[in-house]
Amino acid sequence: MLHTTALVLHILSAIAVFASLALDWLATAGLRRAERLQDVRPWVWALQVSAAFGPWARIAVLGFGLFLAFDAWSWQGWIIVALASWLALVLLGGGAFTGRTLRQMVALVNTEEADAAAPFASQVRVPWMWVLVLTRLGLAVGLVFDMTLKPSLVIGAIMVLVGAGVGLALSQRPSNASY
Repeated sequence: MLHTTALVLHILSAIAVFASLALDWLATAGLRRAERLQDVRPWVWALQVSAAFGPWARIAVLGFGLFLAFDAWSWQGWIIVALASWLALVLLGGGAFTGRTLRQMVALVNTEEADAAAPFASQVRVPWMWVLVLTRLGLAVGLVFDMTLKPSLVIGAIMVLVGAGVGLALSQRPSNASY
């Protein structure tokens, strides 16, 4: 019963991680298209929401995952890949990369006038945030394959790296938004 409860909570935590990643993706894409302050505010707010629950979801998915690893499966290759992938997700999406930038965006949004034009919008277009968001999303999709198929260490690592590589490649595609 305890194992089943932990598994359900682990899956729900993973869903919350994906919700945070999806919100980051939508908000960053919205910021790429924004021209005026009124266009920027909702996307900055969305990033704030993601920043509020995303870290908790990542901690929960780790905690329940570790419980499951100790309880049932030991330390098979796919579990090691999952832990390394979790660490990469945290490092690529943590405060070191995005927290300071988000705080700057919030301060800018709260101080600018409502009719600010394109120069304001260019201050919230941060190209590397788009790269990080899509790389993290690709990594997370690769992680789902790893967790579902439970392969060896090498195959699991390849799946996660391919996912991250696809996300990175997609982030390099030209778009209508200019930086």
